[in-house]
Amino acid sequence: MFLKTRRTFLKCTAFSTTALILPHAELFASASTLDILALAQRDLYGDLESAPRFKEINSRAYLSLILTHSRVDEDSKKYIKNGALWLDEEAMELYKNPYIKLSSIERQKTLKSIAKYNWGENWIDTMLRFIYEAVLGDPIYGINKNSSGWNWLNHVSGLPRPKEPLL
Repeated sequence: MFLKTRRTFLKCTAFSTTALILPHAELFASASTLDILALAQRDLYGDLESAPRFKEINSRAYLSLILTHSRVDEDSKKYIKNGALWLDEEAMELYKNPYIKLSSIERQKTLKSIAKYNWGENWIDTMLRFIYEAVLGDPIYGINKNSSGWNWLNHVSGLPRPKEPLL
């Protein structure tokens, strides 16, 4: 019998369990949920010429903060993460590829496809709200770098500004 040792047995069962849990993912090369969320936010942000560059708003860092913060309820975190998985499933159904591997045009079509569902429309709305918060939030949170969102809107911050992040 080839499963002579406990270590060999555990390695084999761990690998087969992973293969069963992730049937559509490419093992050891699949994108993280945060990667999918960040790319979806980038696709939703668009390319407005006058808007701050997407890198400057740093919505990925903000979303990461939201997903790990103790004051954000677990149901909200789960909904955000599930939305990324549902988006990825829709991409697989439409194009037989994960969302992260689609072309820009295919990703836009995938977003339009999920927007036809109530869950998709609500999830996109949630992602857009996080983008707006990253554009308009205080740079102390690692977002809105160089106050680019504020400068874009000619916004003057209220005083006093926070001296340290409250989240």
